[in-house]
Amino acid sequence: MSWLNIFTAGLNRAHRLLGRLGVILQYEGVIGIYDRIRYPKPFWRRYYPLSLMRGPVLIEGSDPSAREQISLSLQKAGLCQSASLPSEYMEIIKINPLINDAHHISEKDTLIFIGPQKLSMPDLLPAARRCRAVLSDCSNILQSLQQHIPSEKVFSLKGPHALNEGITRYLIATRTIQTRHQHWDTFSDLHELPLRPRICLSLPETIERRRNFISIDPGGFRIFDGIKYTPGWIGAAVSFRIMAQACLDQKVGPALFCEDDIEFAPDFEKRLHVVQTYLESCDWDVFSGLITDFGPDYVITRVTHFGGEVFVHLNRCVGMVCGIYNHRALMRLASWTDDIQLAIDRYLEASEGLKVVTTLRFLVGHSDSLKSSIWHFNNERYNNMIKNSELRLKSLVRDYEKKNE
Repeated sequence: MSWLNIFTAGLNRAHRLLGRLGVILQYEGVIGIYDRIRYPKPFWRRYYPLSLMRGPVLIEGSDPSAREQISLSLQKAGLCQSASLPSEYMEIIKINPLINDAHHISEKDTLIFIGPQKLSMPDLLPAARRCRAVLSDCSNILQSLQQHIPSEKVFSLKGPHALNEGITRYLIATRTIQTRHQHWDTFSDLHELPLRPRICLSLPETIERRRNFISIDPGGFRIFDGIKYTPGWIGAAVSFRIMAQACLDQKVGPALFCEDDIEFAPDFEKRLHVVQTYLESCDWDVFSGLITDFGPDYVITRVTHFGGEVFVHLNRCVGMVCGIYNHRALMRLASWTDDIQLAIDRYLEASEGLKVVTTLRFLVGHSDSLKSSIWHFNNERYNNMIKNSELRLKSLVRDYEKKNE
């Protein structure tokens, strides 16, 4: 690359940065810049993308049921298996291995711990640091490990009878299974959905977020163990694609999708009932319970007062904290592929012709006591953005109603 090209690329990056800063200042003020400095993306954190599993794979362990389930998962992923003694070229999956001597563990070993285990961190850590990844059905083990080794190496399992799901999530993270080839029917959370599904996307490895959602769940939500991936925004997009496809294939909906850092107000169910009643009377694709970043090109097409709520019709929305998706929006979510260099909410925002409805005040909030599972900064960074998003919506509603008096 010539010096001229390098200089031009640098100017383009600087221009994009200045443009972004200008938008932040316009809609969030100096406090928006301050929030990004105070709660930055942890660029100092070394990401640890897992390497591709190539095989042959040897499964070690005395549990025949576990061996059979893992073997089936590997076959579906197209990985050949070996029954011979391990060699320097072989990948090894070890079920409940003895870890007293970590020197027997290598970077090609995947360690699986299922069922009752008497494991101590001093014994486990040397092996966990040396191996490719650790999969366990014990949340305490997972939480402790994530404090000492890259979180990308730690995976949750549901238990001995659902290894196929856990191994599949792991193989997707290693890119052994391509995201576009993954079907929803692998995941039991998405089987036999009700007519109007409520699904919360949550990574079981983000234990604090999962526990927080369970403690506030108003009822009726299925928790879907989403796709863990590096970078995280791709994992989130794949998860929403799979959720949407499950709804379409089972011919259910509209579907309420949320993320596990949602905040429900005490009157959530009452307001939701009003929202659902209103939506039955109009043409819509997406109901957004929280627009996180109200853009400059958002246009109000209609404002209606109904049931004590102010319903605002828009040309677009962004944010996946909480949304209700009708058939056309589910089709759009299900069409996302990893060739699209947009996060799932920005992909939806860029969709032309979607009919969006929201409420002024937003239906739900966003917990600022948790960390983003995608960007790893504190959710407090979103506070001012969301506040200004709602203020801008309020201002546009006021202008719209004045013009249409």
